[in-house]
Amino acid sequence: MKRSTEKIYLSLAFLWFTTHFGGGFASGRQVVEYFVRYGKYAVIMPIISQAVIAIVLYAAWMYAFENKAFYYRVWTDKFYKPVEKVMSNVYELLYNLTLVTATAVAFATGGATMKSVFGTSYLFNTALIAAALLLLTIFGAKFVRRAASIIAIAIIAGMFIIYIPNIIAGLPKIAENLSAFSAAPAASGLGLLDALWTTMKYAGFQSVVIGAYIAHSSALEDKKDIMKASVLGFVLNASMLVMTVLGLLIFINDGILTESVPALTVIRNGVGAGWMVPLISVLILLGAVSTGVNLIYGITQRVVILMGKNDNEASFKAKERNRSIVVSAVYVMITWSIAQFGLIPLIAKGYGTLGYISVFVIILPIVLKFYIGRVLNKPQSTAENA
Repeated sequence: MKRSTEKIYLSLAFLWFTTHFGGGFASGRQVVEYFVRYGKYAVIMPIISQAVIAIVLYAAWMYAFENKAFYYRVWTDKFYKPVEKVMSNVYELLYNLTLVTATAVAFATGGATMKSVFGTSYLFNTALIAAALLLLTIFGAKFVRRAASIIAIAIIAGMFIIYIPNIIAGLPKIAENLSAFSAAPAASGLGLLDALWTTMKYAGFQSVVIGAYIAHSSALEDKKDIMKASVLGFVLNASMLVMTVLGLLIFINDGILTESVPALTVIRNGVGAGWMVPLISVLILLGAVSTGVNLIYGITQRVVILMGKNDNEASFKAKERNRSIVVSAVYVMITWSIAQFGLIPLIAKGYGTLGYISVFVIILPIVLKFYIGRVLNKPQSTAENA
């Protein structure tokens, strides 16, 4: 078989990063809420969370590769046997809730950012983002991965420009703040167990979107790609999170815990104040678009396959593009409408519980079935083959 020139492990690692890097990450609000406010535990928490996600994604990609389950509904129907009729539907609900909420928040964040930078109307801005999402989701998996790779490189470069100079200049302040946290007793709700549980909830919430990653598993050519993608994705996501945490820790006593866009505090009070403000705005916009594209593509693929389940191969291929356009347009319109009509707070009330539920719906089943189950079944398989 002729190997693709695409470095699939790089594409998957970048896909993971751009899905993870939404407006909340870019603005710093998500990083403060889940990590920075825990003080002395803040630096290690991102590493643990991304290690958990890497373990989940490695299992998800490997199971998809070994079982030819390249679409998330096929994957869940096989993985959750013998309770797939219940668990597949539970996952479907979780994924759609995450898709709708995260994409609507992406619209809102991107639209508000463009309004503050360019002065254009919120409605016009979100319409432009909607058009971008639609265009980027209708040209197939390979196009989505290429777009993710380009956006990832741009985001990484921008984050380095913002945070590395500030971290270098602020190392004494970081050390001072961490030392103060270590010497003081943890505030109520901010102890070690609380930090670990929040870390697991963060990993759980990010794991909900494995459907978006499974959608690209058909491009995998061997198991080495899966390991490379998992390791590279872990290093990329963990290092960018830790870098952001360190940059924000410099200003933890300067009101950053209550800022809606903590990254602006870093820029305005740190190195490169002024000219970096447009850069963080661009990063927030890129994060909003990349997250929306990756999530909508995953659900579009699922619905298109469902629509064509009775078609022969030729008929399915002939109708695939038009169906993708229609399905993507419907999901874009739904999430755009939520962002317009102020329904985000209503949906967001259940947003925090998704991570909690996902620990038990996704993380624990994968650990028990894929990892522990394989270890327990190995001696039996060996004995049968003897």
